[in-house]
Amino acid sequence: MHGYSDRINHALAFAAKYYGAVAPAGAGMDYLAHPANVAIILARYGCEQVTVVGGILHHVLEETGPDRRPPLERKIADKFGPVALAIARDALEPKYDRRGRERPWQPCKQEYLGQLATAEPRALDICVADELHACGSTITGLRRLGVEYLRTLSRAGSEQTVWWYRSMLEVLEARSDWPHRDMLSELRLMSTDLVRSLRLSEEEM
Repeated sequence: MHGYSDRINHALAFAAKYYGAVAPAGAGMDYLAHPANVAIILARYGCEQVTVVGGILHHVLEETGPDRRPPLERKIADKFGPVALAIARDALEPKYDRRGRERPWQPCKQEYLGQLATAEPRALDICVADELHACGSTITGLRRLGVEYLRTLSRAGSEQTVWWYRSMLEVLEARSDWPHRDMLSELRLMSTDLVRSLRLSEEEM
């Protein structure tokens, strides 16, 4: 992949327009910059351009309610192609139920683990890049602001967070068909660091 890509530039502009529109009130710069950070991680691991584009666009889809998603998917398919759309959709976390209501954290994550066990390898690249950025951001926030920061960022408590990363690593370890398995090493190190930071923060309370 060359240094400049019009498709990636276009995907970032698309995300800025549509992702910014669905950002929750008071969303910080870290939230708004998340698609770009995921794109950087994917590029660093040598992922294909279509994966990088899918990684940027999947955040737009994920934060859009099911009732408003079909027209957005048609726009993505038209502008970026059906492959980028398929990869982005395969990486989506099942955040909403059929009525468009946000699902409880635990059932959502349990279903997501099932998706990771069967997802297309390029979608796994996106899922792991997403977690790498989320994990790194959480570690930084914990060190600056303490364990109270986690409550403002996530609906999950400390034990649930520990469970999530352990379960995710276990599922990913079994994916022998995943070409970018080297991403696992970084996720393992970062999640271990996060668990350690959580424990230290709790001890200081």
